[in-house]
Amino acid sequence: MPALHAGDPHLELTLPSIWYEMHLVVPDSMDVGGVSFPGMPGIAIGFTRAFAWSATTTGADVMDFWRETVDNPDAPTAYELDGATVPLADTRIETYRDPAGRVIGTDTVYYTHRGPMRRQGREWLSMRWTVLEAGTGIEAFFAAMRAASAPAFLDSMAAYYQAPAQNWIVADTAGTIGIRSTGRYPVRADSGRGTVIRDGRTRGADWIGFWPVSRYPQAIRPAQGFLASANQQPKDPADDPLYLGADGQFETWRALQINRLLRADAAVTADAMRRYHTDPGSVRAEQLAPHFVRAAQARAAAGDASPSLAAARAMLAAWDHRYTRDNTGAQLFETALRRATILLYDELVPANDSLPAGTPTDAQLPGLMADSASAWWDRRATPARETRDEILAAALASAYDSLVVRFGDPAKTPWTWGTVAPAAPNHLLRLPGFSAPPRPIDGGRGTLNPSAGPGARRANYGASWRMVAEMDGQPRVRAVYPGGQSGNPGSPRYLARFAMWADGQLDSVRTPRTPQELTAADTRAVLTLKR
Repeated sequence: MPALHAGDPHLELTLPSIWYEMHLVVPDSMDVGGVSFPGMPGIAIGFTRAFAWSATTTGADVMDFWRETVDNPDAPTAYELDGATVPLADTRIETYRDPAGRVIGTDTVYYTHRGPMRRQGREWLSMRWTVLEAGTGIEAFFAAMRAASAPAFLDSMAAYYQAPAQNWIVADTAGTIGIRSTGRYPVRADSGRGTVIRDGRTRGADWIGFWPVSRYPQAIRPAQGFLASANQQPKDPADDPLYLGADGQFETWRALQINRLLRADAAVTADAMRRYHTDPGSVRAEQLAPHFVRAAQARAAAGDASPSLAAARAMLAAWDHRYTRDNTGAQLFETALRRATILLYDELVPANDSLPAGTPTDAQLPGLMADSASAWWDRRATPARETRDEILAAALASAYDSLVVRFGDPAKTPWTWGTVAPAAPNHLLRLPGFSAPPRPIDGGRGTLNPSAGPGARRANYGASWRMVAEMDGQPRVRAVYPGGQSGNPGSPRYLARFAMWADGQLDSVRTPRTPQELTAADTRAVLTLKR
């Protein structure tokens, strides 16, 4: 059975698309297809005759800040370091111009030995970020596109690729699959964590090096027979204590779902991979939605006769926790969960505000849901001590009432997911006439297709490119993205693939070695560049 590869990087959905599909052939040197983006001389995600690859972000913490003590808070020229005053590493004047080239403003950027420094309130903070120090990314892609196997691809990336850190996942025609979280991961001198602002007065607070490649999260030819990357924590801290990032930086739900699907099917096919891309199942909803139903039942048993709560409980209890385009429970769950989160984390609401400044991720909720008496459920603004069931029931009833106002009586106009949360890629300039019309899709927050439309928490976000490659002796590749090859809104190719993408379908990818191998039916236009 040949190795299979599926990739679908999740980004903002825009028109024109961030990606441009292409196939590059240089005789005796390169034969590579996939997608690129403006400014990149090569393929970012794609395939060769030997392997196919994709990427997900690692979520690694590769940026730190230092509190600097400067000589002049208004116009610094030096800063304190190890008991001495040292001059700034650099001072650069940035000039801003209007479309006609006229200077409309200037700014001064200051640098310490760590990186750029900016004023934050009364303090000066310097920053070190691996992205600002990257310089061999193009070499990485050139070497990787000429590799002959999955391990060679990963080794090429490890040798040259620096930032932003990515999980590169690859499968080849020899049946090898592999993954490596590649980039530069700083080693910190103290606790190893990048969650505090450091003391800039000492070099002892600086980074002391970077991880060796041997400690990168990675796997080649795993015994389980599959690999999956969905922005989850790429390594178990119990196996390697080196700090990669804070828990809140990593996704949880999609990784659980894709691993569940892969474990349940010992003979996965390329078409199954295609279906997985838009699978509407949600571990998140399965774990969290029943708590709202039980809370509503408990309140009803305690004498709460709210019609809204009763109607909301019935609707949510009937939902199968799948984000299909025709379901009527997902919007209620999403709205109730948002309202419950605001009530739950009222301790994090700044003075004179009504919303938390920030909240932990949904991954923390199962633990809190299991503890009905946790102090987090109590609201500071009330004298009584609220419980979990009171907060969840209040959030559910409030969500129901707000959706009635917004979408109408669900008995007359059902809150169908495809209607209330369609996918609708925006034009880059946010011009409505050039944006895509809303289209129903399967999938939602926390699913393998996290696309969301107006009214959901994250609008116009999702799979910016989907590819499934069957790495047989002659690779068979199918792919799609939510747009088209033309950036001209008047072109028939502007939105040519949007409907196919929305319906979870893939298009065949042609891989000719010469232009002559393309049939007339496959050719739309020919552009010849001469010098």
